[in-house]
Amino acid sequence: MNKHLRILFFFIGLAVTSLSAAQSSSITGQVLDQSDASPLPGAYIQLEVLDGGEQLSAVTDAQGVFAFRDLKQGAYKLTVSFLGFKEQTLELEVPAGRLKLDPVRLEPSSLNLEEVQVKEKVIPALQKGDTTEFNSGAFKTNPDATAEDLIRKMPGVVVENGQIQAQGEEVKEVLVDGKPFFTNDPRAALNNLPADLIEKVQVYDRESDQSRFTGMRDTETSKTLNIITRSNMRNGQFGKAYAGYGTDDRYRAGGQISYFDGESRVSLIGQSNNINQQNFATEDLLGMLGSSGRSRWGGGMRGGGGGRPSFGGGSTRDFMVDEQNGIAQTNALGLNYNGQWGKSTKVAANYFFNTSDNEARQVLNQEFLGDRATPDYAESSLTINNSTNHRFNARIEHEIDSSNSIIFSPRVSAQISDGSEVTAGQNTFDGMPVSLTDIRFSPELQALDLSGDLLFRHKFAKKGRTLSLNLEGGYTDNTGESLMASEIQSFNDLPVIMADTLDQFADLAANGLELGSNLTYTEPAGENALVSLTWSTDYQETDSEKRTFDFTESTQSYDLINPLLSNTFQSTYTAHRAGLGYQYRGEKLTINSRINLQYAELKNDQTFPYLFDLFKTFRNVLPSAFLRYEFSRQENLRMAWRTRTAPPSVDQLQEVVDNTNPLQLSTGNPELKQAFENRFFMRYSKTMVQEGRVFYALIGGSVTDNAINSSTFVAPADTVLPGGIFLQRGGRLIQPVNLDGAWNVRSFLTYGLPAPFIRSNLNFNLSGSYVREPGLLNGETTFSNTTTGGLGISVSSNISEKVDFRVSSRSNFNRVTNSLNPSLNNNFFTQSTEVVLNLIFGPGIVLRTNLSHQYFQGLSDEVDPSYLLWNVGVAKKLFKDDRGEIQVSVFDILKQNTAINRRVTEVLVEDTQTNVLQQYVMATFTWQLRNFRTSDGGSDRGRSPGGGWPGSSGAPPRGRY
Repeated sequence: MNKHLRILFFFIGLAVTSLSAAQSSSITGQVLDQSDASPLPGAYIQLEVLDGGEQLSAVTDAQGVFAFRDLKQGAYKLTVSFLGFKEQTLELEVPAGRLKLDPVRLEPSSLNLEEVQVKEKVIPALQKGDTTEFNSGAFKTNPDATAEDLIRKMPGVVVENGQIQAQGEEVKEVLVDGKPFFTNDPRAALNNLPADLIEKVQVYDRESDQSRFTGMRDTETSKTLNIITRSNMRNGQFGKAYAGYGTDDRYRAGGQISYFDGESRVSLIGQSNNINQQNFATEDLLGMLGSSGRSRWGGGMRGGGGGRPSFGGGSTRDFMVDEQNGIAQTNALGLNYNGQWGKSTKVAANYFFNTSDNEARQVLNQEFLGDRATPDYAESSLTINNSTNHRFNARIEHEIDSSNSIIFSPRVSAQISDGSEVTAGQNTFDGMPVSLTDIRFSPELQALDLSGDLLFRHKFAKKGRTLSLNLEGGYTDNTGESLMASEIQSFNDLPVIMADTLDQFADLAANGLELGSNLTYTEPAGENALVSLTWSTDYQETDSEKRTFDFTESTQSYDLINPLLSNTFQSTYTAHRAGLGYQYRGEKLTINSRINLQYAELKNDQTFPYLFDLFKTFRNVLPSAFLRYEFSRQENLRMAWRTRTAPPSVDQLQEVVDNTNPLQLSTGNPELKQAFENRFFMRYSKTMVQEGRVFYALIGGSVTDNAINSSTFVAPADTVLPGGIFLQRGGRLIQPVNLDGAWNVRSFLTYGLPAPFIRSNLNFNLSGSYVREPGLLNGETTFSNTTTGGLGISVSSNISEKVDFRVSSRSNFNRVTNSLNPSLNNNFFTQSTEVVLNLIFGPGIVLRTNLSHQYFQGLSDEVDPSYLLWNVGVAKKLFKDDRGEIQVSVFDILKQNTAINRRVTEVLVEDTQTNVLQQYVMATFTWQLRNFRTSDGGSDRGRSPGGGWPGSSGAPPRGRY
């Protein structure tokens, strides 16, 4: 506790020091159109010191607002200019403190529009507090580009391994004009929005609804993209439809249509293909069997921040199917709706339906980081999986009156999957087999997930005084059954082969209930400060029953229950927290500190195969702090520190053996305690508006006490463990344990700038991380230390809509060391390079080509890591306004496509290689829809499919005339 208080006092001391230094002068103002008093965004402001000649500049934001900070007292000359308006100059005497100007109203100039040549420089980025705003007009794309194509050009945005990252953090949500759009699936949103629809893209850290209402900053935020559409494209319809067929019976068909009518917006997407285009979000994959599908059954709950659960069932990332892993046939349908119901109710909802048939062949190699007597493991597998998934999300926001409102957010998902897996695995020592297994595994799984939260908000007459109550709940129900047959052979020192066979049937019934509440009261403490009082409770109850039956010859049925592989278990976790928070928010400095006192209980009850119960209590002090300092409107620093607890899941607690791989058994541990984590991060952002440059630097990390990691026992010979568990020589038993010493630190730095000499934008980024993971191997403590350094560079064109290219490369240097056996320390290198080129020439001819090179060094000899994937397409535009297109494309011209992955844990290094699509040729027809109503009620059908104005680069004329 003393350590936590010292850190808290450090943040408070830093805040006080910063506050005392923040007494400089500042100027704020707004630029308006004199004719209609509307704001003028993008106006150029120049500030000159009269007695020194120093000049400063700024650009107005979307509301026409500008600001200059950190000024000295004295006389200044302020000049305001905007294309199409008369320039205006003011002489000012700036006192100590803040000078707020009356609105500057510019008079339109009398110009002959036919003689005007627009040469206005487009400002690529602005920093507005915690929000970075990119102007789409500064990034030229081709007419058919999607929102993802556009954001890939923006500094600090990276799309890698199916994830979108911004400023070094994963993007969790995409909004359109502040409204949800295909919730929880950022790539589905970005792939189905045309780039020409977008005026600006905002990147910021989104807080919870309760935090935004109370005004108390939250250290737990999610990275969010908000896409601001062009005002003249918010009424009408847009979309596309496509169909293609190719060699080897490859096909793809689908489309997207959106109807925008002010506040009412409906979007429908659909697709069917067998070329691995899946559009899955994480929730779609609950209960799925992945390409390496053997996994402990169950839907364990996850611990959230400060001990709060993360509602919605167990983690599904282990089941996610990458687009390159295996070959999948997919059918998907998505519907998104946003609307205003009356004057006081806003509704947002979406529904997804997916079916997928996946076939994956995989080669896996594991090298254990123990002594030389520890055998390695290798396997090859064929997995066939069929799944059907439904997901529904909604958000209903209702304003009861001027003081009271509610937000209700229900979520429902359901999944059904079945499949089969055939695996051949072996443990080897110096290349010689120690034990072998052949496995045939066939599961059928169903998963239902119901969850939601209700937020009530009340604001009192006194500004800053609020009361809010958040209620959360979730219910999961997972059921399934499986058949497993395996043959195991072990080789002893003598030339004798020991053989065993298993033929078993298993069923699963697991359900979980989660309830949570958070009551928050805020009270102003002076002009710029708030105090908050919170009380929250969490309740989690999970019941899991797994029964395994052996086949008996006498009855020819599965009627003999196996007590080692069967278990009936219940886990209950209850937590209560009382919290006190303080926040100061000044002109430049914001500081938030909070301390929670938590009492938690963990109760485990086992009723089969024998009675067992365990009761544990935990008392924790959970402090947190947040600091934000704004050096200027374009430069700021954020720091945050947070503590939380995370209870073990039922998967980790239930002591039942999973033998779906007889050479790698696993079981739970009912003795587990909750983990305690300290997490911190610091981020510096600076946007140099006039130079068109942006800079971000981030460093963060965590330290975890009682981290839930693994204990691995490797049998030196055929062994019977306590409880009757039998392991062949070289077989492994893996069990979760609590261990101290887990910590990590990571950093990310990006710098973006224009390159006028090649009419492009340059982005550089550096990353580094260090991960220390503890583990137990044959009872000995081992630490795996992974150091990674990364360098990335990308060049994206800004030439015209007819010439669009992007060249990017990222290299990662990795070093893995192990405390038990330094001789097995390993270095490996990965590099990913991509070249994308789109050219439009001649009478509507389009050339599209993509080259992706992957290079690996230091992986297992059994995998062939490096490859060059080259795709080419040639298209011809058809019909009026180029609404139609026919394209012939060749995928994987060089027949080198492959998919490999390296995973490093505290006890092993694992390399996998999976089958992927090989070369095919496809012809595709695409039809584009653009129909937007103009301000006079007419229809704007004369625009090109890319939305560009005739004879322009795709953006509407700038300035006001």
